[in-house]
Formats: sequence, C-alpha cells, structure tokens
Amino acid sequence: MRRALVLVGALLLGVASCSPVAWERDNGKHEWEVAADENGNMRLVSYRNPYPLSEDEERQRRDFQPERDVQFLLYTQANPETPQVLRNGDLTGLQSSNFNRNNPTRMIVHGWLGTPNSEINRLVRSALFFVGNYNIIFVDWSVGSLDEFYPNSRELVYAVGAAASNMLDFLERYGDLQKRDVVVVGHSLGAHVAGNVGKWQSGALRTIIGLDPALPFFAGNSPDRIMDTDAEYVEIIHTNGGVLGFLEPIGDADFYPNLGRIQPGCGSDVGGGCAHARAVHFYVESILSRHGFVGQQCESFQNIRDGMCSETGVSSRMGGEPPNAVAAPRGIFFLQTANQFPFAVGC
Repeated sequence: MRRALVLVGALLLGVASCSPVAWERDNGKHEWEVAADENGNMRLVSYRNPYPLSEDEERQRRDFQPERDVQFLLYTQANPETPQVLRNGDLTGLQSSNFNRNNPTRMIVHGWLGTPNSEINRLVRSALFFVGNYNIIFVDWSVGSLDEFYPNSRELVYAVGAAASNMLDFLERYGDLQKRDVVVVGHSLGAHVAGNVGKWQSGALRTIIGLDPALPFFAGNSPDRIMDTDAEYVEIIHTNGGVLGFLEPIGDADFYPNLGRIQPGCGSDVGGGCAHARAVHFYVESILSRHGFVGQQCESFQNIRDGMCSETGVSSRMGGEPPNAVAAPRGIFFLQTANQFPFAVGC
C-alpha cells in the first residue's frame, strides 16, 4: 500500500500546485483569463463573451451530437493504459471488449478543458487498478469541453449525461451490467454531468460522487446541476467553495476538507485552480490510504461559513473504495488535511 501512495505521490508532484492567472482586455470589450488547464498548459479562456457568436461558432455548437461526439473509453486490468472504445448499440464491439460483468464498474467524467490525459482519468484509474479489478469507463466529452468560452461547455452537461446514461442502459441490456454496482465520479463540470447521468437513470444508481462541482453559471437551483436526488447516495467533496466550486451543501453528505474554500499548500492560489484540483487528489488518496479521510459531522452549514464547527459526535469516511452507500451518515462533515501528499492526517 505504501508503494501505491509513493507512486501516486510522484504523479501529483508532477502537477503544478498553483495556476497563475492574469486578466487582459480586448479593446475594453472582451475579458480573457490566462489559466492552466488540467494538463498544466497555459491557455486563454473566457467566462464572458460580449459579441454574438460567429456563424462558424454557431454551427460548431449546433453540430455537437452527444451520441456521436462523446466517447466511452473502457480500461480494465487487461488494458490498463490503452482503452477500448465502447459505442452505444455496437454489440460486436462490446462482446469483443474486456468488459467483465463480474467486476464492479466505475464511470469517470472529466471537467472543462479535460481530455483522456486529465488527472481524474490517469490518477483514479491507477489507484483503482492497484486495489482491485474494475471496468473503468472514462467519459470523454472533450469535443464539447475543449471550448475556451466556458458557457458553451457548461450548456452541454445535461446532454452528455444523457449519452452516458444511454451507455449504461446498453451495458445493462447486453453486458449484464449491475447498475447498483456502478459508481459515477465527476470533477468540476464533470460532477454535473455525473449528476445528470443519475437524473436520466431515475434513481437506479446507488452512488454518485461530485468532486468540487463547478459553480460558475450554476447559481441557485439550476435543474441540471448535481443534487442529492440524483442517486440513493450523493457525496460531494468541496475544496474551492465560492470560487470555482460550490460552497453550499448540495449532496446527501457534503465534506469540507479544511472548511472547503482554500487548501493548505496551495500558496496564494490566485484563481483557485490548485484548491479546485485538490478534490481529485483527495479522492485518489482515499482509494489507496489505509487510514483514509474521516470527517466529523458539523452542526450546521452556518458553522462552516463561520469557520468554527461544533461536532455532533457522528463521523463518516470521505471517498474510499468501495465508497459509502445508502446506509452512510448524512449531513455536513469537516476535516483537516496535511498541506502536501499524503494529505490524510495519520497516514
């Protein structure tokens, strides 16, 4: 187990801890942010676009077809690095794949600007294969997420969730998938995609885990955001609440490491990129760590806001494998972590 922690620690150290951010104006009309994507590459991105979309941009937006453009990449112990592509309706492809109905299935979803090379794919996959045999289905919606104008990608979470739900239906019908053994995990915008998978499944899923669900353009009770009714048990890990991620509790169990806003070891973290990504790191470590992360239930969300939690005496594990399920404690939980890997105190 220690070898696994060292391996993942080395991978984490290869990721920039903070994302430098600067704002520039295009003739006073357009704001651009210089930020690091999930692969550490600097990009110009925009949250606001004062201009109408060009004809080409409108065409590209209309042309996105989830059933065609979302790819489902299957990884197993037999092919841990090179995925097999599953296609809804392709029975021959399914039968010739390494999908094993006897193994639990984990569906993983990246966020904005994500790709198959994203941390949530590489790190979660490595951790899961270290502890057991799984069907890992990575939802690659990079055709839609690699859009520097964030609102375009944000609008796709419901449709991408529907495509992923249809894939689960196909696997249940032709691959004997047991849906109650499926766990859907998503980061940032991918957390909302995960929630929408649950919405389309109408309660058939037992567990969904949202890693710092994206906040921008999800104000209030947006019907396509992740919520506690999306599965029997919805767990949320908040690490950059109020900036890039939700601060308010939106799951059955909401965990607030270090009170959920900023994370130790991230420095000034202008823009919040380091703290936002930390949710993935915590989740990966929770799979591997012998002791894991244990949160203490807080009396109220107001206590989280105030930065002073009164314990109720109830505790619950955060993340882990297998994850919490229906009988797990509900409520708001807080915990402290170390400022570098390994983050779980007591490892």
